[in-house]
Parts: sequence; structure tokens; C-alpha cells
Amino acid sequence: MEHAAYNREDMNPADEIREAVARLREQVAYVDGIASEAKRQIDEDNREGYFIGISGCTLSREISTASLSTFPIDGESMFTITPVKNVPDLGSLARALAPKCRAMFSHLSHLSHRVDHELYVAKRIAGTPQGALNLAYQLISLLRLKTNCLINGITFSNTPWGQVAAHAGDVFMQPLEDPRPPLWTSQSNITHGDLHWGAERLIRDFDLREHPSYRLAYESAADAPFLKDARTAVARIWSGVESLFDVQNELSFRLSMYAAVFISDDVDERIAIQAKFKRLYALRSKAVHGAKMEDAKLRETLSSSWSLLRDLLLACIRTGSSVPTTAELDRALLGHQLARDEGVTFSASGPPGESPAGQVADVAE
Repeated sequence: MEHAAYNREDMNPADEIREAVARLREQVAYVDGIASEAKRQIDEDNREGYFIGISGCTLSREISTASLSTFPIDGESMFTITPVKNVPDLGSLARALAPKCRAMFSHLSHLSHRVDHELYVAKRIAGTPQGALNLAYQLISLLRLKTNCLINGITFSNTPWGQVAAHAGDVFMQPLEDPRPPLWTSQSNITHGDLHWGAERLIRDFDLREHPSYRLAYESAADAPFLKDARTAVARIWSGVESLFDVQNELSFRLSMYAAVFISDDVDERIAIQAKFKRLYALRSKAVHGAKMEDAKLRETLSSSWSLLRDLLLACIRTGSSVPTTAELDRALLGHQLARDEGVTFSASGPPGESPAGQVADVAE
């Protein structure tokens, strides 16, 4: 709210009282407006599920004011990303929270001003809060890989932020983490196709995470952009890159060859990937061993190394439910083509029926 400027030196006590009353009326109108809008949203939106507040999210320009939805079952979308509007004031938030959540209201109020979008996970596909959190974490991570949009999930609730002000004592909400500023700026955004892509690959992603090498690489890609120190982030990224390949000697040469055949089936692209890998590996060595580097070169090493790890993880997703062995990669070097199924284990583009939803729900728990 904005208030008119007053020259207090020229005000008498009666004017000060009138100013106070005017400000109170503005505050009451502001709070009433939030509550009215929350009630309107409840009338229009009665979805049952869980809502993960996201920071750092940008939707594509053509849908920046609308929502993204995918994976429809019987006309209901199982995943939706929606811009957050009508954030409650501090008093409305404290009143709405369930008793066991009220101790966190100050922290949640702080986070409310950092949430820009919400990811909705339908109760039909996530029967428990933990199942919804598992699905949300995986989908957010997949979207980060697919789009390079460096988003974070920072709150978890059974109620959309825009409806909170119409509740009293029944909103379950908890903070997940404080927003983490990324080490580099991303201009990327999320499209309907990206959300669709992530939803279709959730089962593949859960399957791959059963393998320690993929899980280490995946967590490295998730953490590295938000670490405080660029050199530490480079080391974290390359621990993920190296975890995908069981290589103990001739690291630069063999890793670059394996990465090239893994990421692409095109010969010219493989040549370019190998050259890029070897150049980045040399820069990685300088960064993690404390050699002097110009800031611009260190930033390039960081962002390009993360893009390389991202390409490797995307290759994992489209290649199979396990990470290829060195024997399989050696065969690829000799001309045998790796099998690619693009990671789609069910279709989210049309009514998939109960079975795919059940599969996702099963792996989420």
C-alpha cells in the first residue's frame, strides 16, 4: 500500500488522528480485498492436492499470466504451474495456519514474498504429503535440466497461496528452504512442452535414481548452481560428470570419448563434444586446484561445465533405465548405436487412464 505524504510539523492533534484513521481504513480495505479475492478463488478452484511454492520461475511469454497444465486424467490435470497472486498479509496468514504451523508464520511470511509460482500435484497421483514432495522435487529438477530455468521449491501447503486469506486455522504449510541465489543468471523460461516432457519422464527418472552413479550426478547438477563459491561448484559438477563413467586412468581422453558417444549419435556432434569436454576438463583442473583464473573464465567454466553435466543427464534419461556400462560405451565407440527410447514410459498427452497414474503414484511413495 502507498500512503500520501504528510508534513507532520504542520499537523495538529486532530489532523494526526484523522491521518491515523485514514490509514487504518486503507489497511482494512486492503485486508478485506485480499480476503474477498481469496474467497473468489476458492469458488473457482476446488482442486484437492498439494501446492509447492516456487521461486525463480519464468513462464514463456505467451502464457506468462496463465497456467501450465499437463497429464490429464478424467479432465483433471495432475500437474499445474500457476503464477501466485493475492499473497496474504501477515495477520491473515497467522490466522489461517493450523495450530501446529503457527510457530513458522514469520518465516512463511518472509517466503511468501519470494514465491512467484506454484506447482500443483493432484492428490489422485500423490496420496500422501511425502509422495507429493517426492514428485515435486523430481519434476522441478527435471524442469531445471530441460530448460536451464534455475527454480527452487521453497514452500509446501495443502492450500494455494491465493486462497489462504479465506481460511481460519486449517491451512497446513511449511517452509522447505530459503530461496538460493544462483551463481549465474538464466534467461530461460518454462513452456507447456517442458512441463509435458517432465511429467512423461518421471518414472524413468525415479528408475535411474536407484543407481548411485546417476543419483550422485543428479544431485550435483541440482546443488551446484546454488553453492556460494564458483570453484566449489565446479568441483561438485565434475564429481557428477565422473560418477557416470567407471574410468580410472587416461581420464581426460576416455571421459571425453565416452561423453561424446553418450550424448550424441551424430559423428560431427561427437567430435565437437569431445573437443569441448577436453577443453573444460583442463579448465576444471585449474579451477579446483586453485590456479589463478580471470573471473570471466571461471564463470564460463562453471556454466559450461553445468551444461555438459546437464547434457549427460538428459542422455541418461533418453537412453535407458540404467546408466550405460563402459563395455556398452566401448561398443558405441566401435560403431554400435546406443538404444534410445527418449525416456517416455507413458503418454501424458492424452487421457492415460488409471494405470500410468498408478505407476507414478507407486514410485512417488
